[in-house]
Amino acid sequence: MRQSWVAKLSAAALGLVLAGAAGAQSFAPLGLSVRAGVFLPTSGDARDAGNSWFAGGIDYKLSSLSLPAPGIGSQYLSLSADYYEKDSFRAIPIAINYNLRMSKLVYSIGVGVDFDRVGSDSTGIGGQAAISYELGPSPTPVFLQLKYFVSSKSDLDGFAGYVGVKF
Repeated sequence: MRQSWVAKLSAAALGLVLAGAAGAQSFAPLGLSVRAGVFLPTSGDARDAGNSWFAGGIDYKLSSLSLPAPGIGSQYLSLSADYYEKDSFRAIPIAINYNLRMSKLVYSIGVGVDFDRVGSDSTGIGGQAAISYELGPSPTPVFLQLKYFVSSKSDLDGFAGYVGVKF
């Protein structure tokens, strides 16, 4: 029970830190992305709880850590936090990600810490890979994202499909 509160408070604190850091930037865009969608577990035990779960997440682009990318697009690092839950299963993966932007496509791979619940709360190392497609320029750019999560608890591995907004 205590670890559940620690995980939720950690995710909330990360969100506040990222939002505060984004608001402190003096240039646009802020580098903050918010997304919502569904998670589709690949484990039979987790699928027994339901085939599709609510999923949400945030990303913050670490602008000061852009990497040179001669001839292949732009590269940068980002922090992300996601959340998906159904019945007695929950995951809050927090990761640092390497991103490669090629026109409207962004490829991402990351590693970090997972705050999981599969019957009881635990913490472990997890990973993720994603591909995003930006729908076009607008005052608030919209994107679609497909992400695969690898959790320290294999019951929480699976795909997530998101619609998101960049600020």
